[in-house]
Amino acid sequence: MRVPSKILLGCFFFFLLTSVQAQDSSQVEVEKQLEEAFEELDTEETGLTGEQLTQFLEDLASNPININSAGVNELLQIPGFNLILARAVIDFRRNNPFERVSDIQRVSGIGAATFQRMRPYITVGGVSDRFANLYTNPGYWLSGNQFEYISRYQQNIQDQEGFLREDSLGGYTGNAVKYYQRLRMRSDHLSLNLTQEKDAGETLSGPTDFDFNSWHIELRENGNLKNLVVGDYSLSFGQGLVLWTGGAFGKGREVTGTVNKNERGLRAYGSAQETDFFRGIAATYGNRLQVTGFYSSRPRTASVINGDTTNFPSSSGFHRTLSEIERRNNIDQETFGGRVTFDSPLGYLGVTGYQTTFNSYIEAGSSLSDLFDFEGKSNSVFGVDYRGLVGNSFLFAEAARSENGGLGLVSGLEAPIGLNTDIAILYRNYQKDFQSFLGDGFGESSGDPNNENGIYLGIAHGLSNRFTISGYIDQYSFNAPRSGNTQPTQGYDVLGLIEGSLSRNLNVYVLIRNEVKDDEFLMTDQEGREVITLGNEKRASIRIQTEYQINRQVRLRTRGEFVRFQGAGEDWESGILIYQDLRILPSRKLQIDARITLFDTDSFDTRLYQFENDLLYVLSNTALSDRGQRMYMVLKYEATEWIDIWAKYSITIIEDAQTLSSGLGEIQGNKRSFIGLQARIQIR
Repeated sequence: MRVPSKILLGCFFFFLLTSVQAQDSSQVEVEKQLEEAFEELDTEETGLTGEQLTQFLEDLASNPININSAGVNELLQIPGFNLILARAVIDFRRNNPFERVSDIQRVSGIGAATFQRMRPYITVGGVSDRFANLYTNPGYWLSGNQFEYISRYQQNIQDQEGFLREDSLGGYTGNAVKYYQRLRMRSDHLSLNLTQEKDAGETLSGPTDFDFNSWHIELRENGNLKNLVVGDYSLSFGQGLVLWTGGAFGKGREVTGTVNKNERGLRAYGSAQETDFFRGIAATYGNRLQVTGFYSSRPRTASVINGDTTNFPSSSGFHRTLSEIERRNNIDQETFGGRVTFDSPLGYLGVTGYQTTFNSYIEAGSSLSDLFDFEGKSNSVFGVDYRGLVGNSFLFAEAARSENGGLGLVSGLEAPIGLNTDIAILYRNYQKDFQSFLGDGFGESSGDPNNENGIYLGIAHGLSNRFTISGYIDQYSFNAPRSGNTQPTQGYDVLGLIEGSLSRNLNVYVLIRNEVKDDEFLMTDQEGREVITLGNEKRASIRIQTEYQINRQVRLRTRGEFVRFQGAGEDWESGILIYQDLRILPSRKLQIDARITLFDTDSFDTRLYQFENDLLYVLSNTALSDRGQRMYMVLKYEATEWIDIWAKYSITIIEDAQTLSSGLGEIQGNKRSFIGLQARIQIR
């Protein structure tokens, strides 16, 4: 790796010593939580669920939950809540309705840090919300009515190979524009939505020709009828071993409070993520005993092997080339099932099950790591789960069985130890033949819970009013080959974090992470033959970040990160990233975010990620490798009381490169720039 210039390092340490205070606003807190959730993950893993989780948090911030009337399940959807706090809030408000949001800190167990995390998502509602029965209100269906229309345009400026090649030679059939629009009306008890998207390279001849359309009609919180959705919806139950769509927090900087999945139940769907949802009808009814039933029938896209035999459906959602268009929506998937939840004195007990059927025969891959993947036309999964309190400890567990007999188990606890310390422990055992491809359990990586054993321990301790120290260790093993290996492997992941405030305006954190896991490599034996050998793949990194609020209008953020990587049987490689981030609020209506990043890595294995500000509902966790620079600027302008406008421009320059990317995404030259524009009309 080439060493960055002394000037750049000098600038870095100058800003490190002069950085500023976090902006105390809901939007800033939402961005912070998204960054903490995704920045420790690979972009490949965040792509599928990141957009849905981003939209979930943004929607939650736009439609905060009323802490004077919400039930336990609603409160559990708020980041920072667990079952202990949800029940404490309900007990507290029986005699003490919350007059202000900050009053929630009077509830035992909710301190300043927890309040800061949940603040964007809670409200106390109006007087009528607290003391009257809204169900009999004449304006019942329009209570809290909001109308929203979003139009978004994004495009790479440089030509990619796919747009230069003829359609008949495998090129893209459409233009380079990625376009998205969403129309939504939502009140306290009714939601109507239409989302449409065209990816870059896909064709669009008119408003009825979008490649992806998502819609729903939802009745919500109407007495015992909690939800009734016709159209698209998501299902997230228990700890995710049976059903979980919509993204979730996992391993990251929040070492406690995130290993347990606070189930979201049935929710109407409005995301542009094209594969991770259901389409049909679903409803949840009841109070302490709740019953959910659902039926879904939707087309999927899969590569044809021969006749009516296909691979497992794709999750990309791209239909840009003639071959992609030919197999678009070429198979059908039908799913039905249900969920029963009982709020007992001992805690929440749940039972979940479903059956899903394809109209084609799904054939597993041919590599050893595909040996236990699903194969056939239909599958069913059944599971039971528990959430409850024992003293001050929160216990949770789920066990499930797939149709082929494979079993999955996850259990854990979160508990305080003393006044300033919290711990979280989780154990999981997903057998190698446990086939739950509609689930998303806690694990080394997001996705189907299978072929993994592991135990996780996280501890967070408040050193003082200003500083906290936290960390986790996660040990895991895979009993069957995985990720291209031909034998069982194992590994461990360690994270340490110290963060706090050096002054009222200056925040700082230091994060250290180390991961070691088995990986195979080829070596030559004494007789000159190549043999497969099991070795260790190691990755270690350290990050230092400061954030300094110069005044109410200007915030500086500075980061330096260094990573070392050693592949099995290979030499050490390294990489470094330095960025300077600036936020300016020239007026109450205008916000400007800008960042310059310098990076220098020996290879793609030492790539570094940075979470970026972006357009509303867009997740941007950018991977940077080789030697170069990246700059972006995001403008958000409140044109009127009901129109917001966003714009983003970014450019990445890789030094000494002749081309960027490969295949149909290849760009001639060493520059890649991107532009995005978005407008939102919002009437409340």
